Amino acid sequence: MKWSTTTIGLAITVVLVAPVAAQQSLGDVAGSIKLKRPEGESVVIDQNTVGKARRQQVGTESDLLRDVVGDCLTETSALHDLIFETRDGTSFYRDPWRDRFEEVGFQLDGALDELALISVDGRYQEAYDLAGRGADLVNDALVIVRSAIAQDRPVFSESRTLSKEAIRYFEDAQTALGAASRADAAEEAAPLINPIEAGRVMAALCGGRYGEGSTGFDSCVAEQRAAVDAMTARSAPGVGLDAASFNVIRNNCRFEWPNSYVYQDRCERTRIAARKARQ
Repeated sequence: MKWSTTTIGLAITVVLVAPVAAQQSLGDVAGSIKLKRPEGESVVIDQNTVGKARRQQVGTESDLLRDVVGDCLTETSALHDLIFETRDGTSFYRDPWRDRFEEVGFQLDGALDELALISVDGRYQEAYDLAGRGADLVNDALVIVRSAIAQDRPVFSESRTLSKEAIRYFEDAQTALGAASRADAAEEAAPLINPIEAGRVMAALCGGRYGEGSTGFDSCVAEQRAAVDAMTARSAPGVGLDAASFNVIRNNCRFEWPNSYVYQDRCERTRIAARKARQ
């Protein structure tokens, strides 16, 4: 078969043009998700991987909620500061300000998307609900500012109020998270009493009351050791309580009386009896 010069030329043209067109198409797609940073560096971010990467770094949903609420608070505060900057009457119209707003908005969108995917219950629900109210407010603030930029009209004073309120809700969510975490910690099993630490506590307590080697000192140490033995033998099933209730009592008594095992033991016995009386 003979190929004419014209036919060969057309074939070469098709081979060369097709890859160029494909590259241009990919460039358009990448450009649609390119984030321009203030210092001029361009970074392409796959939004579908942001949440997945974060989830691999945490152990529980409550841990993730704590991280995401922190991100929401940080970016909302940054948004509020940016809005405040426009009071000079010129920042709103300048590219550097709009580039910074674009980045903060992008980060906020990601954090709010992550927040929407979290599922918690029980004592963490209050924190989640507070964060959700903050998310609604800051999302409204973003919409208002984006609309103002699109119209090139700096009419977005309401967004300042909304972002400030959102900050308060995120801060309240962090407070609620702290309370929930402390409640979780109180329900965890207390660590076993370390014999070396116990000896130090006993020596400090009894040595402060009696001379070391005296009858009073020996009696004091014996009394402390008996209290340690009593607590070591005590367990939730043994006293008829569920594990969480027993652990709360033990941890609270341990924190309240760190320098006396006798008082810790007495505290446990008193509160266990009171708890069982309410059952």
